[in-house]
Amino acid sequence: MLLAITRTAISIRPAHALDEATLARMWALYAPHHNIDHVEFRDKLATLDEVALFTLRGDRTLIGFCGLRHRVVELSTGGRVATFYMGLTYVMPEWRSVGLIQRVVIRRVLSPLISPRFHRVYFWADCLTFRPYLAMARNLREYYPSRTQVTSDEGREVIATLGRTYYGDSFDEMHGTVRKQVRRIKAHEAGVSAADLQDPDIEFYMECNPGYGRGDGLIAVCPMGVRNLAHLLRRQLGKRAGSNRIPVTREPVIACAR
Repeated sequence: MLLAITRTAISIRPAHALDEATLARMWALYAPHHNIDHVEFRDKLATLDEVALFTLRGDRTLIGFCGLRHRVVELSTGGRVATFYMGLTYVMPEWRSVGLIQRVVIRRVLSPLISPRFHRVYFWADCLTFRPYLAMARNLREYYPSRTQVTSDEGREVIATLGRTYYGDSFDEMHGTVRKQVRRIKAHEAGVSAADLQDPDIEFYMECNPGYGRGDGLIAVCPMGVRNLAHLLRRQLGKRAGSNRIPVTREPVIACAR
C-alpha cells in the first residue's frame, strides 16, 4: 500500500466541476466494459456529488475513478446516519489491489465520523458483481448482508431506506436487491467461474442475489465505526507490508454502475 501511495494520486472533485477533457478520459476507460451509451453515462454522472479520480503521480495518467453520493438517513429510532454511495466506478485491472477505493473510504469517513450530528457513517453500493461485495468481506469486520453475522435492525433500515429512495419499484426489499432492465457490466467483467464459487463469500453473494444472471444488484452496506475503520487500516497495511512491487491481479474492487 505504501508503494502504491508513492505512485498514485487521488483527487476528489465535485462531479459538476469536471472539465470536458477529464470526462472524455473517464468515458474512454469506462465504455469498453459496460453496456451503457455516452448520454446515459453523462446522465449518471449528473446524479453524483463527487468523483474520485485515480492517476499516476508521474504523468497524471488516469487509471480509474469512483463516483460518490451523500445522503443523510433519518432512523425510526430518532437518530441519523450519514451514507456514502460508491458507484459508476472503473479501475484498470493492474491497479485493483493497491487500496485506491479503501483510501477514498478513509478520506471521506473521518469528518462525519467525529461529528455529533450523526449516529453512524455507512458506505454502500448496489453490487452488480461479486467484486465490490468481496471487497467489503475481505477488508471489514462489520458489513451487511454477511454470511457470518445477522444484519442489525439499523442495517436493515438503512438498506430499505436507500433501496426505496433510489430505486423505487425496482427495489426488492425482501432480498435487498435491485432489479435491472439490462446487464450493465459486460461479460468479461461479470463472469463467475467454478473456482470463484469455491469462495464462501462469493457463494453467499450469489445466493443473496438470485437475479445476478440478468444483471440485478445487491445492496450492501458497511457501518464505518472506529472498530471497522481500524480493521480496514490493519488489513491494508498488512497486505502491503514488505511488498516492493505493484501486482497485476484481478483483486476485488468497487465496480458498480447504476
